[in-house]
Amino acid sequence: MADALLTAAAFAVTYFAFTLLALAQEQHWSGVTRDLQLPQPSAAALRRWRGLAGTGLALGCALCVLGNGPSFGALLWVLLLGACAMAVAFTLAWKPQWLHGIARCALRRRGQI
Repeated sequence: MADALLTAAAFAVTYFAFTLLALAQEQHWSGVTRDLQLPQPSAAALRRWRGLAGTGLALGCALCVLGNGPSFGALLWVLLLGACAMAVAFTLAWKPQWLHGIARCALRRRGQI
């Protein structure tokens, strides 16, 4: 049971990390925030988001290894990378408004709103 919870947490952290990487790109940012009238994030904020995304990807790896052992955990993490990247791509293409909360939170966290 604990391994399933750790895998679910790894999926959530990895999905969030890929979402931050996507929102750090101008095209995806404008697509997600088109109807929100949010300001463009600063260059420093984009660097922080990318750093936080890298930390999130590493945390996802650690959670997979912790829950499933080093051999299967590493394999699971690699497969999770592909699944989360596709999930974010599908979200951006199909329902970008589902990412409004993450976009608002990312700006509000650094005091840009």
